[in-house]
Amino acid sequence: MKRIILGLLVLSFNASIAQSLAYIETDKIVEKMPEYELATNEIDSLVNVWRTEVDKKFATVEDLYQEYVKAELLLTNEIKKEKQEEIIEAEKVAKEYREQKFGREGELSKIEESKLKPIREKILETAAKVGKDKNYDYVFEKTTESGWIYTNPDHDLTGAVLSELGL
Repeated sequence: MKRIILGLLVLSFNASIAQSLAYIETDKIVEKMPEYELATNEIDSLVNVWRTEVDKKFATVEDLYQEYVKAELLLTNEIKKEKQEEIIEAEKVAKEYREQKFGREGELSKIEESKLKPIREKILETAAKVGKDKNYDYVFEKTTESGWIYTNPDHDLTGAVLSELGL
């Protein structure tokens, strides 16, 4: 769908020769930004801590289950039920913790938003400024997902954006 829309946009741009296009490669820009590296390192560090905690919680569930299986024949029905509920509760806690950290509304999403969004906005604002200064009508973002087949390097503003950012 993106490709169809992009194709239609390019065709409509070609119909009007007075309009000029440029693009930036955000990936190349962020890899040279110290604040991006700092933010991603901080995020990765938190992810590693949280992943370890999630693994511990699920290991506890597994341990409880293995203990239950080993002792099952010796347990009364009442104790069996208690142990089963304990396992279910431990699994529920582990799943809730994982969702709290890594879910759609989890802490990871919020931290990525707070750390990476300002960097992205800075890049886009700078790209808009450079595009305007160089009299381009449109500046697009070239990514591996964007489906660009060919781009003329003469219209690549990545270097200019890096310069404007002082990188």
